[in-house]
Amino acid sequence: MELLRRTADSVGEVSFEGVQVVTVRGIGTLTVDVVHRAGEGTHYRYTAGAPPGRGQEVMVGQTPPLMKSDELLLDQLGRTYRVTRAGEGRMCGRQATVLDALRADGTVAGRIWVDEATGLPLRREIRDISGRIVHAVEFVQVSLDGAPARPKGSGARARPWSDELSPGELAQLRADGWHIPERPAWNLRLIRAWAKDTESGRAVHLAYSDGLSVVSVFAQRGRLPGESEGTGSGAAKVVTGDSTAMSGAPQQRMWDSGGFVYTAMGQAPANLLDAAAEGFSAPEPPKFWARVLRGFGYLSAAVTD
Repeated sequence: MELLRRTADSVGEVSFEGVQVVTVRGIGTLTVDVVHRAGEGTHYRYTAGAPPGRGQEVMVGQTPPLMKSDELLLDQLGRTYRVTRAGEGRMCGRQATVLDALRADGTVAGRIWVDEATGLPLRREIRDISGRIVHAVEFVQVSLDGAPARPKGSGARARPWSDELSPGELAQLRADGWHIPERPAWNLRLIRAWAKDTESGRAVHLAYSDGLSVVSVFAQRGRLPGESEGTGSGAAKVVTGDSTAMSGAPQQRMWDSGGFVYTAMGQAPANLLDAAAEGFSAPEPPKFWARVLRGFGYLSAAVTD
């Protein structure tokens, strides 16, 4: 875990530039130019495979909430998995230590290649229970020779929701009838929560994690038309905001329960999203999941970057 703490610290200490390839199982691959200036933020520019509806460039500021999320994810990782040193390797010509996050049955849930000199993660994989890689981010080029020049052009700026909810505010929402489980599944824990007032009412963004993946659950009062198909125009508008980073298209689930519309999404194995959804809603008939929406749109909560 000490090496992973160096990885979390590297965001604020190490400047770099390079090219990343992001692969999402069943969706495809995108290529991103990355420029990170420690203490300032990260600039991403798609060079191939930009998700529909998004600009070619995104700027993610290095805000204290993002740093806080790294620490929370690290704590949850240690609670959920056994982290072991799997060996050594080389990525982009740099010496790396390979770390595995193991489930209780010994299977690999995640694998990380960590640069030995700086702690920078050079490759990250998330694997499902069958061992298939469902999401991977890898540097194919990287330079750590001092602070890179600031990119020209503004691009879009990803802004995490600013109204973070305190424990007291979460308790009040629960008292007002909002279903906000602390643990929707044994391996998912609520790490952060935000709220935003919209034209159609208050929307709440709940970030759950097993330490490797982040599942964002957006909740808003309303109902989906029909039988929770999640496609009609009569549903309450679930606002996902612009708290985005360059991580590819997410898995997605959408349903209603108890007078609320929920949307769960994230770069996570399908069973993890299913577990999150089951923690929010009453059991649905089997045909529900056959109609569920997967892999459309683009979102990754700022805590996932």
